[in-house]
Amino acid sequence: MNSEFKMQYRNLGSTGLKVSVFGLGNWVTSDDPSFQERTTELVKKACSLGINYFDTAEMYGAGNAEILLGNTLKALNIPREDLVISTKVFFGPQGGQNAIGLSRKKIIESTNASLKRMQLDYVDIIFAHAYDYNTPVEETCRAFDYLINKGKALYWGTSNWPAQRIMEALIVCEKKGLIKPVVEQCEYNMLSRQDVEKELGPLFDNHGYGTTIYSPLAGGFLSGKYNDGNIPEDSRYANPWCSDSLAMDYEKYFESEKRDDFLKTLKGIAEVAKDIGCTQAQLALAWAIANRDVSTAILGATKESQLEENVKAVEIVSKITPQVEERIRKILNNDSEQFINFNNLMPYPSRRSRYIK
Repeated sequence: MNSEFKMQYRNLGSTGLKVSVFGLGNWVTSDDPSFQERTTELVKKACSLGINYFDTAEMYGAGNAEILLGNTLKALNIPREDLVISTKVFFGPQGGQNAIGLSRKKIIESTNASLKRMQLDYVDIIFAHAYDYNTPVEETCRAFDYLINKGKALYWGTSNWPAQRIMEALIVCEKKGLIKPVVEQCEYNMLSRQDVEKELGPLFDNHGYGTTIYSPLAGGFLSGKYNDGNIPEDSRYANPWCSDSLAMDYEKYFESEKRDDFLKTLKGIAEVAKDIGCTQAQLALAWAIANRDVSTAILGATKESQLEENVKAVEIVSKITPQVEERIRKILNNDSEQFINFNNLMPYPSRRSRYIK
């Protein structure tokens, strides 16, 4: 690591909370209790690199991820004020009729269980991990307001919510005098752009909404490991615990008529990375955080060396000049300028263009 490397920090949306531009999530190391030592090593390395944001969820490893993180935080004895911890509720590890959803009962009981597993008094951010179409949004908002007023969370946010539903929650909170959500956790990467670059735009502009984006490497596809179309032995897709959703992602890109075009895209990105002097993964990560609508990008890592290499993307952002951005845009051929505004049949301007100068 460059001795002059410095992590960057951004406000979480319009709040005063400072988060490292890269965070660490523990989904990919959540299923096996033997990952305890690995989790501890990764969190220790992350802190040494300046990462202060750590993300987990009650559903990761059926609660095991929160246990691993809690044991790690206790073992490392990191001052709590130096950490920003988030978890997510919706898909509970426990059974029963109320194990899934965003009812008041579910939110409060799941948060209490998460805090117990993590051995924490509070989390900095509690997310609603999905939108619950079976629970009135006011009930959900009141439950998160209660948690914050009780000191069990400092902020609340949404995850994978349609923009319209987030707006609905903001309106309800405004009318009822409740604490509003401040952040969305959603996917954003070179292959998945529409939510951040189009759908959430009004929330960024009018409500100062923040984002904690996940899968900035598109499940590893943008890392460079898959440019020949094969599955590397050390990749997540080669592991027996590879989930059905990951397998579906692989099938979508590599076992369809899109295979040749997808490989061409990956190799094109690799060429750009080579030309500006970085790895393909670093370029993809730098591309994601170059968008200032991104508060923090969550990294998933299984090795310390992998984490250390990826955070160097902070230093690559300055190399994404308008010329490089345009070159990437042509390779990807999926940017928001192609989303049509049917009010006037004109393309939406690219949100990225305001940040790439």
